[in-house]
Amino acid sequence: MQINRTYPVKTFTILCLCLFVASCANFKAYFNTYYNAKDYFDKAEKSRLENRGEVLPKVAIEHYKKVIEKSKVIIDDYPEFKLRKDALLLIVQSQFYLQEYKNAQGSLSLMKSEFGSTVTFETAFWSSMIKWKEGKVQPAINELSGLFDNKLSSNNKAKIYLSIAEIYFDQNMISLSMDNLVKAAELIREPNEKGQIYYRIADISFNENDFTRSLEAYKLVIKNSQSKKQIQEGHLKSVQIYRLQGNLELATKSIKNMLLDENYSSIHSDLELELAKLYLQQKMLVEAKNRLESIAQDYKNTIASAEAYYLLGQYAINDDWDLDAALKYFQMVPKENNQSLFIEPAKVRLKEINAYNSTQLKFTEWMERLEATDSTEVTQLTKEDEIALSKVLYSMAELEVFHFDRRDSGIKYLDKIIELSLKTLLLPKALYAKSFILEEAGEDSLAFELKKQIINEYSKTDYALAIMKVDNTFNTLDFNSDKNLVLAEKEWLDEPFLALNKYKEIIEIDTLSESSAKAAYFLAYQYDYKFVKVDSALKYYEWIIKHHENSEQSLFSHRRLLILNKVITDSTVISVN
Repeated sequence: MQINRTYPVKTFTILCLCLFVASCANFKAYFNTYYNAKDYFDKAEKSRLENRGEVLPKVAIEHYKKVIEKSKVIIDDYPEFKLRKDALLLIVQSQFYLQEYKNAQGSLSLMKSEFGSTVTFETAFWSSMIKWKEGKVQPAINELSGLFDNKLSSNNKAKIYLSIAEIYFDQNMISLSMDNLVKAAELIREPNEKGQIYYRIADISFNENDFTRSLEAYKLVIKNSQSKKQIQEGHLKSVQIYRLQGNLELATKSIKNMLLDENYSSIHSDLELELAKLYLQQKMLVEAKNRLESIAQDYKNTIASAEAYYLLGQYAINDDWDLDAALKYFQMVPKENNQSLFIEPAKVRLKEINAYNSTQLKFTEWMERLEATDSTEVTQLTKEDEIALSKVLYSMAELEVFHFDRRDSGIKYLDKIIELSLKTLLLPKALYAKSFILEEAGEDSLAFELKKQIINEYSKTDYALAIMKVDNTFNTLDFNSDKNLVLAEKEWLDEPFLALNKYKEIIEIDTLSESSAKAAYFLAYQYDYKFVKVDSALKYYEWIIKHHENSEQSLFSHRRLLILNKVITDSTVISVN
C-alpha cells in the first residue's frame, strides 16, 4: 500500500519538472528571438548612421529584414510576450527605413489598437515621419513640433530635433537643419550617440564652408565618438581646416606630430597629402613636388597616390608648363585607384591637353602658310580660310586663358584675330573675350575701349547686347532683336501675317545675333509646314546656313534642305515623265 501511495507523488513531481523545463525552454526561445531581432536592429542602425546621407547600405537592408522576420515570430507565436510592444516598434522602424511606408502605417495601427495611450508618443512620432516621406513636409514638421507640448524625456526631445533636422536638410534648408542638430546634441547624454550627431554637424558645416563651426564640432567628435574611423577623420579634417583658414603653422605642427604616432598610421597617407598641400600653399614648390612623388611611390594603389598623381599633373601644367609630363601623371590617376574622386577631373585634363596639342599643330600649319605669302606681303584668304583660321586662333586663346590660366599667352591669339581682321562671327567674340580678360586684370580703360568698338561696329551681336545689359552707358540702340522677337511672337497669336513682317524685319537688319537665327528658323518652318511654300522655306533655311553656320538652327536647316531638295528633284522627274 505504501508503494502505491508514493508512485503518484513521484509522477506528479516529474510532471511538474517537465512542465517547468518546457516553460523555461519556451521562455528562453522567445526571449532569444527578441534579443536576436534587437541585435540585428542595433547593427542596422549603426550601419545606417555611419552612412547617413547616402544610399542605405546593403548590410543594413539585410539586417532590417532580419529584424522584421524575427519580430514577426514573436508577434504571431507569443501573443502574451511582455516585450511585444517593443517588437512591434522594431518592425515599424525597420519598415520605415526600408521605405515600406504602408506596411509601417499598418504596424502602427496594430500597435495603437493593442497598447492605446501607452504608445502615444511612438505612434505620433512615426506617423509624422511617414507623412514626411509621403511628401507632406510641413504637416510632418508641425506634428513633430507639437509633440514638445507633452512631457517628454530628454532622449525623446533629442529624437524630435534630429528628425526635424533631417527633414530640413532634405529640403536643403541647411541653417535650420543645423540649429536642430545642435539642440539634439546638447540633450543627448550617451557619448557615442552625441559623437555621431557632432560628426553630422561637422560634415555638413565643412561642406557648407562654415569652417569655424565645423572645427568645433570635429573637436566634440574626437571627444565623444567611439568610432576610431570618425576620430581619425576628425583629426584629419581639423588640420585641413587649419590650412584652409590660413593657420599653416598649427596645421604643419599637428600633421608632423600625427605622422610620428603609430595610432594614426592608417591615415598617414592622407596626412602626407595635407603636408604637400601646405607646401604648395606656401609656394614651397620643390618640397611639395618631392612629397607628392614620395606619396605616389610609398602608398601605391591608394586613394592618396591617385590624388598625388593628379596634383603632380597640375604642378606640371601650372609651374613647369610641361604638358607631356602632365599627360603621364593624369593617366596614372585611374590606374592607381578606381574609387578616386580625381578620375573625372583627370579625364577632363587629358582632353584639354590633347585638344591643346591638336590645335597647336593646326596653328603652326597656318602660321607657316601665312609666312609663305608672296613678296607683296598680302595674305590672300578665302571666306572659308578666314573661318577656319579664326576658329583655330580662338580655340588656342580659349584653351590658354580659360583652361590653363595663361592669360598673357591667350591674349596673343585674340590679338592675331583682331590684327588679321578676320571678318567672321569670331572677331566680335575675340574682342569681347579680350575685354573680359582685361577687365578681370583690372585694366578697365582698355576693356572699355574694346567694348565701345563692339557697340560701334557689331551693335547687333549678342556680345553688344550682353555689354548693354551690364552697362547702361552703352545702351544707345533703337533696334533690339531680342525685344522685337518677343513682340513678333506675341503678335503671331492674333495677327500672324503682320507678325511675319516683324520676323522678316529682324533678319533684314540683324544677321549676327541668336535672335535673328531664331526669327529666320521660325519663318522657314512656317513657310515649310504651315503655308507650304517650298521656295520661301528654302530661302530662309539657306539664310540660316549662310549667316549662322554653327547654330543649332543650322543643323536642322541642313537636314530639312536635303529632304526638300530631294522632294523637288523627284517631283521634277515625275513631271518630265
